[in-house]
Amino acid sequence: MRHSVVDAIRRALMQGRFQPGEALSDVALAAEMGISRGPVREALLMLAEEGLVVHLQNRGFSVLKFTKQDAKEVQEVRMPLEVLALELACRRVKPDDLRKLEQLGDDLCTGFEKGEIVEATRCDLEFHQTVWELSGNSRLIAALRTLTAPYFAYGSAFRLGRPDLCTELLRQQHDVYLECLRGNPAHPAAECVRFHIYQWE
Repeated sequence: MRHSVVDAIRRALMQGRFQPGEALSDVALAAEMGISRGPVREALLMLAEEGLVVHLQNRGFSVLKFTKQDAKEVQEVRMPLEVLALELACRRVKPDDLRKLEQLGDDLCTGFEKGEIVEATRCDLEFHQTVWELSGNSRLIAALRTLTAPYFAYGSAFRLGRPDLCTELLRQQHDVYLECLRGNPAHPAAECVRFHIYQWE
């Protein structure tokens, strides 16, 4: 039950059901979900560890206020870490991994075209997590997951919902990673990551 409660609250956050800074009542959420307060509080604590909600002692939980400045700072730190992950992944990637990434890229674009921003964001995150995991460096994987959790929960969803984004650009952002992983990139890993990250700005 614990993971299903976490997933349900995470999805509500990503769908923009709650406003930035809004208080989250474990009592109200438990009543709405028809469960006891304990699992909801445990789920909120887990989401706080992920950086998706804020937990203040004696003040309860609230939605993270994720600003453009927060997104900028995340991307600045993410840049060198993701370059390293992509470079390491290139040494370990297998044909099955490439097929998985290709499918995630297709699913991401399909979700985007259908206006299913939450699903598109999920595919976007899974795409990058797959690359990180291919690095084989557990500390690097953990650092990227922790760093980017609020970005993919909030910043990425807002980004994918912007009116000037098109499917062609979205596909290009992920194709540069695939070409790098296939071993025939037009640009080195650092340029691929920079193109991916900063074309969103």
